[in-house]
Amino acid sequence: MLKRFGAVNIASLLGLLVILLVNTSVLVTIFDEWNSNGPYSHGFLGFAVVLYVLWLKRDIFNDAQHAPSFIASLLLVMSCLGLLINHLASIQQLQQLMLFAVMVFYIASIYGFSMLKKLFFPLTMLALILPVWNVFQMPLRELSTIAGDLGPRLVGIDVLRDDYRLSTYGGLFDVEPACSGLGFFLVSALFAVCVSFFNNLGIKKGLQFLLICLCFAIFANWMRIIIIIVVGSYTHMQHFIVQDHLTFGWAVFAVFLMPLIYISRFYFEDEVQRDSADEASTVTAVNKIQLLTTYSILTIFTLALFWIPSRFDENYQFQLPVLDEYNLVSADKLFSPNWSPLSHGVSAESFNFFIKDEVAVQVYLANYIKQSQAHEMIYVENSLYDKKHWSVTEQGKLCLENNQVNLLTLSRGQDRSRLIVYWYLVNGKHTENKKRAKLEEVKSAIVGTPGATLIAFAIDYRKQGEAIAHQQMQTFTQTFFNNL
Repeated sequence: MLKRFGAVNIASLLGLLVILLVNTSVLVTIFDEWNSNGPYSHGFLGFAVVLYVLWLKRDIFNDAQHAPSFIASLLLVMSCLGLLINHLASIQQLQQLMLFAVMVFYIASIYGFSMLKKLFFPLTMLALILPVWNVFQMPLRELSTIAGDLGPRLVGIDVLRDDYRLSTYGGLFDVEPACSGLGFFLVSALFAVCVSFFNNLGIKKGLQFLLICLCFAIFANWMRIIIIIVVGSYTHMQHFIVQDHLTFGWAVFAVFLMPLIYISRFYFEDEVQRDSADEASTVTAVNKIQLLTTYSILTIFTLALFWIPSRFDENYQFQLPVLDEYNLVSADKLFSPNWSPLSHGVSAESFNFFIKDEVAVQVYLANYIKQSQAHEMIYVENSLYDKKHWSVTEQGKLCLENNQVNLLTLSRGQDRSRLIVYWYLVNGKHTENKKRAKLEEVKSAIVGTPGATLIAFAIDYRKQGEAIAHQQMQTFTQTFFNNL
């Protein structure tokens, strides 16, 4: 049995650093959110508070129990597997959540579950500054819109609501997702947890204070929106708080923070005095098998994280089938004079042109040797049309004999229209479904064939020829599948 707990702590810290180093790309996404002006811009300050709290509680690591735990090791394996899968699938928020889970269960595997109880406050603070809480954005946005609709009426300003747009006699106000007050909500929650820790609050009073803080945060955002609408209406959108509503919002929140500080100081202070006897654990010798198991799991996970994504075919490229009924008049062009799709992270693009009688079809291929976060085939910012010149009038599915593909109907000006069909080829499977494409992306990375292709066809027509264009597109797409 090992006796030198200082050496174990150093080894544990090194293991934690390894976890962070091999997940640098995940940390970058977190830092980018913290560095923005969005709802997580308090992240660096929150992280500094977490480090300070950990420094205050540093002695608990020397007094930790080192009881072997099969459950902790199993949870560490599951969280590592979850992180690996989400890394292969390039799902950003789940990567961030699973990285946090890996760190939590790594600590539990080394020091036991009792350590998680002692680290409850810093771990909760760390969780609150992770940019994974967008699930609250839509309900908060809805509540903010209701407040913006009803609040100005109290001072005699009539408001007309159209979804998330509020209209008054003095202007139009869009309650965007950024106006939901999620930043206020998370900062207030972090403040409540900090007060609960530094004032030694019990669970009951801690939850009470958390509820108070969250209510203040929601109400502060309501007041921000109401004031902006009222002032904007009276000044016909000329006042500075309408133009710089972000700065004004934090000023309003600072005002509402004052009573919370007062409440925390006079009503929630020093409820529980920690007994040093309760803080100290019964010191036991370090279990060598448990340590070996933990570091083995970490080593296997690290190797898998590097090895699995490293297998790909540098020469991957989708090969167009031969279509006997259509004449290929232009192939493998790097650009098209009238079609400007946007595919982030694409390895190679090509435009091809088929003609049959009066039918002219453009074929766009976007080949991905491998995919990664924000450089993937189904990335949300990818687009198959130039949004400055074209607008979507309809989107749906085009049904074939044994398949279906996505169908976009675009318009430009009075009489110009375009049909675009598209689907994804991943792991040898053709699918129009993004979720299925994401699942196949993970499978293909595991088996070592991560090459993928976005396949799209375009037919231009005059509006009066829409029915004919649909039939032409259906025939060409079916012919394409029949020759694969």
